[in-house]
Amino acid sequence: MPDVKGQPAEVAERILADLGFNPTLKQVSAATPAGLVSSTEPVAGSSTSTDGITIRVSQGPTLQVVPDTVNLEGDLAATALTESGFKVDQTTITSALVRAGTVVRSSPPAGRSAEPGSTIVLLVSGGARTTAVPDLAAAPVAKAVKSLQLARLRSLVIPAPGIGAPGKVGAQSPSPGQVSAVGTTVRLWVNKPAERVKVPSLVGLTGGSASALLQNLGIEPRFVSRLARKISELGTVIEQSPPANSRLTQGGYATLVVGILPSKQQAQKPSLAESFGLLPKRTDVFSFVYDKTSCPSGRGAAQIVSDLAIPFRKGTASIIHQGPVDLGDGRVAQVAVVSTNGDFLPGSAEVAIRIQPCPRR
Repeated sequence: MPDVKGQPAEVAERILADLGFNPTLKQVSAATPAGLVSSTEPVAGSSTSTDGITIRVSQGPTLQVVPDTVNLEGDLAATALTESGFKVDQTTITSALVRAGTVVRSSPPAGRSAEPGSTIVLLVSGGARTTAVPDLAAAPVAKAVKSLQLARLRSLVIPAPGIGAPGKVGAQSPSPGQVSAVGTTVRLWVNKPAERVKVPSLVGLTGGSASALLQNLGIEPRFVSRLARKISELGTVIEQSPPANSRLTQGGYATLVVGILPSKQQAQKPSLAESFGLLPKRTDVFSFVYDKTSCPSGRGAAQIVSDLAIPFRKGTASIIHQGPVDLGDGRVAQVAVVSTNGDFLPGSAEVAIRIQPCPRR
């Protein structure tokens, strides 16, 4: 008996006919591709008469209907598919509409026919992408809205006379630290519209005193350090912007340049940097945006700079998160989330965000 297994049915029939055999064709379900000989009876190599030969021609494997597993727990869905003769591969996807751990859909989908032993991919919900809601208490409205944008959250400002300082967030919902889905709207209750106030003369005051005066007026202090040229400049305000007697809207910023001692370390690589002042009992989001085309190999890092003359209490300020955010237009925002406690002394430290190597232009 010649071996015709794997041959097309008409070819196998012709081979056997040419040898004087009179085969009978029989259609069967088998793993062999449809139209090919899956087996013969008797088997190849055995002795037989010219009659009584059967050629089994494959119709292809018997297909099995994929069961419906949508909305089942992942493990239950996998069990149902395994019992139906399929292999299972689970992949987690983001879904804000389907509960985490539940099947969103399968591939092939339910109701489709597939070969037993083939792999069905279950797409299981990992829940919505989430982010932590920042602490926006007493933050100027513009800064609060920007912080929410960086956290991939929306904002809704609600006028609320008498709640909090003018022009600043008096309350928020969801509360700080709560984990929410990306795109969640955070409601911000803000006091009456901010007023324009006169900026006092701050040059010669300590950083802490200048900070307190500004906060009482509803102005946010921002500290920048500069090497002191004489002893009297250490820890005191050397310059201010805007200048004394100018008008500034409550909730805005005033920049204070404070004298410091020369740094013991010199920068080893060219860099871009910006520093930001800190306030007690706050969790703030700071960002430094730079053009990555002009700084392709630059890497960002944030640090607490504590070499201002006002004594810095270790542990009163810390960076709890930092990293880059690609803004998608050739720019990158290096973000730092900084937390301070009630013992932090305003003006005793600042957060510096540096991008290096990155030559100044």
